[in-house]
Amino acid sequence: MLRNRNFRLLWTASTIDSFGSWLLVMAVPLQAYRLTDSAMSTGLALAVQALPTMAIGPWAGLTVDRWPRKRIIVTANLASAGAVAMMVLATTADRVSLLYVGLLAESIAVCFLRPALGAVAPAVVGSEPDLASANALSAFANSAFRMLGPLLGTYLVATGWFQAVVLVDVASYLAAAAIITRVAIPATGPSPETARRITAELRAGLRHVVRTPLLRGLLTTSGIYWTANAALTALLIPFVADRLHASGETLGRLIAGLGVGYLCGSAISRIMISRYATRAVLTVAYAAVGVCFLVMFTATSPHVAVLALAVGGVPGAVAQIVTGHRVQTSTPDGMLGRVSAAFHTGDATAAVAGALLAPAAVALAGLGPALLAFTVLVLATAVLAGLVLPPGSAAQGDRGAEADERAAGEQLQPAVHGRSRHERAAAVHRPGEQHVPGGGDQAGAA
Repeated sequence: MLRNRNFRLLWTASTIDSFGSWLLVMAVPLQAYRLTDSAMSTGLALAVQALPTMAIGPWAGLTVDRWPRKRIIVTANLASAGAVAMMVLATTADRVSLLYVGLLAESIAVCFLRPALGAVAPAVVGSEPDLASANALSAFANSAFRMLGPLLGTYLVATGWFQAVVLVDVASYLAAAAIITRVAIPATGPSPETARRITAELRAGLRHVVRTPLLRGLLTTSGIYWTANAALTALLIPFVADRLHASGETLGRLIAGLGVGYLCGSAISRIMISRYATRAVLTVAYAAVGVCFLVMFTATSPHVAVLALAVGGVPGAVAQIVTGHRVQTSTPDGMLGRVSAAFHTGDATAAVAGALLAPAAVALAGLGPALLAFTVLVLATAVLAGLVLPPGSAAQGDRGAEADERAAGEQLQPAVHGRSRHERAAAVHRPGEQHVPGGGDQAGAA
């Protein structure tokens, strides 16, 4: 896959970006907890990250389908760098608001970055088998940093080097933006700028999700799963402090253990995609994650908790990669930005719900019962996946269904994107987008 120049550059940029993001992901909640000594601060940090996607996620997806995707990715990376830079000043309790302001601004930029990256990958890669390999490779690199980044980030925060973590994340965004400028990304067709057409395009994207059984089931199950996952993440720091009686370094080891599991899950995800039906894979994966959470959150030993979370990372990675891959392969390119944004919006809504439900559950029933309740919700997601996802005896059945669903989505587009002959003749490619020439190392891949 790395012989494809465009994918190689795209993968390098996303890998660098991933390192900075994972370095900061638990460092910010930990810094907020250190400055305020409040479990509410960690839940608030998670909610602030997710709120922008709820508000502007669909519009961001529409932008991805209408404007040069390279320009969107570069601009979003630069904006994220500026937003994260504000956090460097959050060193005392009276400046903790800078953490939330920086998170909010970064999250707004990421609303555009994530669906743009998801929409670019299939065009840069080419065939469906190559896309499965590309997704597995990208997830493998991301999982490596999921293992190392939080461990290093929490260690640096615990030793008073929060500003260094922030600056590294800023540098990763800037480096990713510079690399993306060299990627040749195929152009998407321009759309007229009318309010009526914008509304129609948004409806078309949502209609494709609602009318596609696989996408509808994936959106439902992932929403419930991420609600429980966000709640448990919000309670992770209190769990480490109150139940394990451990320090921030133990939190880093937990996240590193999860990264090890994700690394292994990423390595086997391509096999899961190619050999097994989506419903079977996700049902087993969600059930396995729930069992591992049950072991982890009833443990009193940090070593048992780390081991349980590491094992749970394997099916967790598989579930995440399979879901993302099926979204890509079940959606026509012209709708991929909007459909990806719909899933990101659903995940963000789940994250906000989980982050707000977690402290409420603790206040109502205590930390232990709250952890158990959200773990049971993960197990319930496995049952739901078996009920709402369409059946398929093998991956070939999935691919056949995806082809039908993609074709149905393409039939929706003429009513939205159809233009007169005069409009078509006058249409030109927007600056900043390039066609990938056939042949050579740019032909397919990833």
